[in-house]
Amino acid sequence: MQLFRAILASVVLATVLTSVSIAQQQQQQTTLTTEQPSPQNTILKPTMTLGDVLFAINVLNTVEIKGNEVEAFLDVKNVLVKAAQEAQKAKKTESDPVTIEMNLLTANNFLTLFQRASIPGSAAERFQAVKQALYASASPQQSQGQKR
Repeated sequence: MQLFRAILASVVLATVLTSVSIAQQQQQQTTLTTEQPSPQNTILKPTMTLGDVLFAINVLNTVEIKGNEVEAFLDVKNVLVKAAQEAQKAKKTESDPVTIEMNLLTANNFLTLFQRASIPGSAAERFQAVKQALYASASPQQSQGQKR
């Protein structure tokens, strides 16, 4: 009987300690989550020419996507199309700079889709310029103060 009580006490103690440990871990994760900006709240503002924006839209239209990528693809495309339409309404030419606002998640999806594209070698410099504009907007100096 004493052995049974000792085992029962050990099981109860282990359960209590496990519960306390899990609660502490969840509290720490909650604290970390609230301290770190979410990808939806961090806004990047890459600047590129209107021609580069139109190029990016055309390149994205050639990428084959899977069914589970449709939402991400449409989100990226809508951000770029909106920026292009606003620039065209403002009578900007293809060589004029355009600043695009997108959250970090959209920017990541953009890069993922963009890098899967097949392009001719003659478009390599333009492709690189679009990527560099996105990378530059994510650098710590550029992205400070761009959180919502």
